This record gives sequence, C-alpha cells and structure tokens, in this order.
Amino acid sequence: MNCVIWAKPDQLYDEHINASYRAWKQTVEAKKKQIQRFSQEFDFDESRFLKSSLLSVVLHDIGKCTDIFQQMMAAKQKGNHFNYSENYRHELVSFIYAVYGSAALMQKEGLLIGKLPIEALAVLGHHKAINPNMSFFEKERTNEIPSVIDDGANQALLLAKQIFEKEGYDFPDSLFKLSMKNIDPYKTASKFLNNFVAKIFQEESSREAIRPTYLLLKAILHYSDWYGSSDSDVNYSLQTKSIELVSEIEKRCKLKNINFTGLTEFQKECASTLGHVIAIAPTGSGKTEASLLWALNNLEDMGGGKLIYLLPTMVTANSIFLRLEDYFGKGNVGLTHSTASFMFQEEEDNPIERSVLFDKSFIKPVTVATIDQLLVTGFNHGKWTLIEANAANAVIIIDEIHSYDSWTLGLVIKSIEHFSRLGARFMLMSATMPAYLTNLLSKAFPSVEVIKDNFLLNSCRNKYTTYDKYIDDAISDIEQSVYDGKKTLVVVNNVAKCQELYEKLSYLNPVCYHSKFTLEDRIKKESFIEESKLLIATQVVEVSLDIDFDVMFCECAPPDAIVQRAGRVNRRRKKTDTHIFIFKASDVSKRIYDPDSTGLLTSSFQSFESSPENLTEADLIRIVDNVYSKIKIEDSKNFIDSSTQYEKTQERLSGVFDNPNREDNNEVTRKMDYLQIPVIPLVFRDEALRLPPSKRRLFEIKVPYWYVLKNKQEIRGITFCEIDYDFEIGAQFKNDNEISSLII
Repeated sequence: MNCVIWAKPDQLYDEHINASYRAWKQTVEAKKKQIQRFSQEFDFDESRFLKSSLLSVVLHDIGKCTDIFQQMMAAKQKGNHFNYSENYRHELVSFIYAVYGSAALMQKEGLLIGKLPIEALAVLGHHKAINPNMSFFEKERTNEIPSVIDDGANQALLLAKQIFEKEGYDFPDSLFKLSMKNIDPYKTASKFLNNFVAKIFQEESSREAIRPTYLLLKAILHYSDWYGSSDSDVNYSLQTKSIELVSEIEKRCKLKNINFTGLTEFQKECASTLGHVIAIAPTGSGKTEASLLWALNNLEDMGGGKLIYLLPTMVTANSIFLRLEDYFGKGNVGLTHSTASFMFQEEEDNPIERSVLFDKSFIKPVTVATIDQLLVTGFNHGKWTLIEANAANAVIIIDEIHSYDSWTLGLVIKSIEHFSRLGARFMLMSATMPAYLTNLLSKAFPSVEVIKDNFLLNSCRNKYTTYDKYIDDAISDIEQSVYDGKKTLVVVNNVAKCQELYEKLSYLNPVCYHSKFTLEDRIKKESFIEESKLLIATQVVEVSLDIDFDVMFCECAPPDAIVQRAGRVNRRRKKTDTHIFIFKASDVSKRIYDPDSTGLLTSSFQSFESSPENLTEADLIRIVDNVYSKIKIEDSKNFIDSSTQYEKTQERLSGVFDNPNREDNNEVTRKMDYLQIPVIPLVFRDEALRLPPSKRRLFEIKVPYWYVLKNKQEIRGITFCEIDYDFEIGAQFKNDNEISSLII
C-alpha cells in the first residue's frame, strides 16, 4: 500500500504516531511512581491502565485518515486557502475507533475502572473541550460526514498493532473490521455524552476513581501528542541537586553584594524535612531558597516530579520566575497567568504557541503561577486534566498563604486535602502566620511539620510610628525624606491613589508601580526599581519583590499586609534608623479591605499605635494574632460555601466533562465585586497585530469588565480597549471615579 497520510503539513502520520509512542514511553517512565500510587489508591491494575493509555495514543489521530483532512493538509503544504468551515474535526472520527477499541479491551482484559471508556473520552477531548452540548463541534452537526481513506486507516491500525506488540500487548484486532460507512461520528459522540457518561457516573460504585484515572490517562495522551508534534524528548523533572542550588544561591548573593556565610539554620531545617511543611519566617530571611531546597530533596525522595511555586498575584510572580530561571535554567521554568488568553485554535501545532501551552499546563519541570491556576482544576476549566495530573505528582510551594480571603482559603484547603491524597507534597509559607491560620491549615494534612525561624523572629528590623492623618498630608515629609538621601517607599491601597501621588511628587522623579502596567512594562520597571530613590506603589510590592529601602510611608492596611510591606525596608538587616510610618486608612481603603465593616483597619491602626516603636518580628506576629483573634474564618459563610463547591461542580459535570460555564458566580477562585478581564490597550494595536499570541500577552493588562464593555474594539478576534496609558503611570480609568478608585 502506497497511501500517504499526513498528520501535519510537515509530519507524516506514521512519523507522528511513532514520535508520540516514544514520548509515551518517556512519560510513563517519568510518571511510573505516580501511576503506581494511583493504581493503589483507586484500585486499578497498573498493566491494564498502560494498555488503555497506549490505546488512546495510537488511535488519537486515526481520524486524520479522511478525505477532508488530507485536502486541508494539501492546501496548507501548497500555501493555498482552505475553507475551515467545511472541515470536520478529526477527533470525532478517532473517537469512534477509540470507543470500539476500548470495548474490545474491556471484553478481553476486563474493566479498568467501571464501564466508562475513558480512552475514547480522552481522544475526543484531546484538542477541544467536551461537554454534553457539544459546543466546540457545532459545525460538525451539519457538515458532510467525511469519507475514511480505507488504505490509510488500515495502515494506521497496522502501525498501532506493531506498537502494541512491541510492548507485549495484544491489539484489539476487531478494529480492522470496523466500517465507518454507516456511522455518524457527531451523533454517536453526542448520544454518548448525553445519555451514557452521566448514567455510568451515577451508577458506578467506583465513581470516585473515574475522574483521577481519566485525567491521568488524558494527561499522558497530551504529553505524547505534544512532544510527538515537536519530535523532542520529554523534559519532565528537574535534574538539579541541592548542592548545585546552594552554589547558585552563593553566586546570586555575590551579585547582590550580600555576604553569604552558608545556609541558615532555618534553611537547613527546611531542606532536611521530608513531607508537608508550614514555614514561618520574616521577609528577607531566605524563605524562597529554603523552599527550593525543601523541594529538591522531596522530589528526589519521590523519584521525580514537578516543582510548582504559587503566589497570590501574577504581578509579583515575575521576579520569582526570573530568579528560578537563574537557578534552574531557561527552558526548565514556565510562567502561567490568566492573561495568556489569545491562542490559535490549533495552538499545539505551532512551536511558539506550544511553549505557551506548556507553561499554562504545568508541563515544564518548574512552574511559577498564581494560586488560581491550581484552584480552577476543581471546576474543570482549561487544561484541567494536565494541570491536575502534574500537580498530583509535584512539590507545591504556596507563598504568602495568609493573603487569601475566606472563599479562596476554603478552596485552597480543599485543594490541599485533594492533592496531598494524590501524592503531592506542600510547603506553605508566610512571614505573618496567625495562630488560628496555622491551626486551620494543619488540619488539612494527615501530618505536617511547622518550622519557624526563631532567630530572626527575635530580631528588630525597623521602627514603627503611626500618624493620625491621611497619607495625602505627608507630601512634605516624603519630600524631605528623599532630600535627606533616604531611599523612600510609599505604599498605598489602590491604583488611583498611587497615580495621584506620583503626579503630585513627579518633580522628585519617582517610579510608579502597580498592577495596571503591561507585563512588558512591569518587567522593565522591576529591572530598575532597586535603584530608584522614590518608589510609589500599591500592595503589589508585598510579595516576592527583592528590593531594599530605608523608609516607608504606608496607608493603613491589615496588619499582615503592613508587615509584608515593611519587609521591603532594611531587607538585608544591615541598616540602622530605618522607619515605617503608618497613616490612617481612607474610606476607599476600608471599602477594599473591610467591606463588611468589621473594624479591621481601625483595629490594625490601634494595635500599631499602642505598641512600642521597636518591634521584633515576634511582636509583629503578636499584633497580627491580636487583630485576627476574634475572627473565626471557618465559620464564615464564604468559607463554608467554598468548602463544598468543588463537590457540587463535580456532581454537575459527572467528574469528567469540561466546564462550559464561565459565568457561575460560585465557580470562581476569588469573590470580587467586579470582574477583570485581559485586554490590550488600543495604543498597542499595530504592534500587537504583528505579533504571535505568545508575544501579545506582553501588552495585556486586566481591566474591569464594565470598562471593557463601554470601550472595547474587537480586531481579528483580539479585544483591544480604548484606555489612557503610558509607561510612567500605567492605565488610567476616568469613566467612573467611584469604581475605578477600588482597583488595586
């Protein structure tokens, strides 16, 4: 048979399947211990799982053996136009083969986890989201059913059989007799999703095993397909050893003129601890490096896996990403964020976009992300199967765990319980961990080690003084501080106030820094923030920015936030006469931090006001404990509701469907008064249109949805927004001062 079938314009079908098979072998070897853990936890046979997994790999693209798909390949190869509205998704055809193949496996090998053919589900959804409404296959509902190229399909099945035989497996030969002539793939898939999946999910006694087994199998298919498309080896886990990291830490200290005398006792204790850890240490104490040393030693103990570093906001993640890239090398570290939203439909086929996809899916050995990227997996959003499978075989560092409100914290705790059961290990870090939060988080683990930096906890870094006036009345004091040669930091609670003070103090050449700069401009600003004499910023400076100032003028905020901000002053603990000046909270600040009028900011201000100027780190923790002592977060409605939300979502989605609903107010990771979505300021239109999607994200900012509705322009499927923007001050919102003042 001389039938030539193309999988991609530059890759023959057999080349792609053989490359995918090679990637499969590398992936299942890398995930060997994870597969063993899952088989023990969910009571399935490991060998049986591998057969099902390989079946999904060798059949996932057999639907490309159709006339319409090969016509599309020919058009692409010649550079001709192809009418995509006439296309028929190849995975619908592949799904039919996978269903019959799965049934044959069940008959011969027995059930894997009940009667649900998860191989077929994985194949059907390996490009598009799957749910009963079949929304991503709408044109296939009416398009002409493609003709299968019989010689091509037979060649594909022979190749699949040869691969099975290499593994010592029996291939389901009944597939050679399958005729597609009287089968409507769309109707068959629709009937399967609407009538069969939910019924099995409800009836199966092993229903709890369906979702994790399915997501692991589908994740392995994604690895095989994507690495097969790139024809490259699977880069699964870090090879860096702890001793190598210590050497890199020493190099970094030298570059920053920090005297490195070896690891601290706190870092040594973290590094030598296997299992879950809650780490409490002041800012500037080397928590990040301590967590990485813990991660490497735990990864070695686990036999490999992912390193995932989670932060409250992506604005604060850039510096951590760059630091980890310095430590572990470019190509090993991914940065994922909610603004990477403009993707081609066939993103896996584009090498540039594939790198973005790898970042979004936690595929790289190390991923820096917001906590939200992990939490959304419980709602089956995005590439949830990949993210969850990777996170289940990972060491996960959650930085500044104290930063979350009751709703998000409820989701975090449920996620900790879930992923630790699947085999993940956690380190939760904070400079200001209230006792109630330590106790609450500890309950999420079967066992956990609490490690404190007791040496630094007894040290005093800065003086604290409160002023019963607003920060707007401190202009002359800020001016004098700069004239006195002191590196001065001003931190306010919203973007509008930050921009206002920048304009008032522009004659002092300040740097303005907040969340409403493009990613490209934030990266530029972070490169010279350390050299600035006056930095005016919002709470984005609270986490992970490695900067060191002499004086801070600060709007009153919750006590833990103040401590985080103060960690940017005298960070190296080498200075004397460094000072934190706290000014009373504005009404806008209270609306941001205390919408329920609990008196949080008043209590915070009074606690600092009644304390001595010289406060040790332990004193600061006591202030935090005192302010929060009357709060029972586990009794709050949001915490209680969020603690059951994942279960409700999974029941609705039968555990395996992708979530078509983006507007459910309860299927969110943050409860916010206003939705923000990523857009590109219109001033960057021409430049953005010339760039691939992976580069466009450099020009994105998150803008309130209400503002976008009033000011958007859709160009080539990209959302641009008419908005005042410049490098010095960022984006400005002038249509509604009352609402824009609440943007943080």
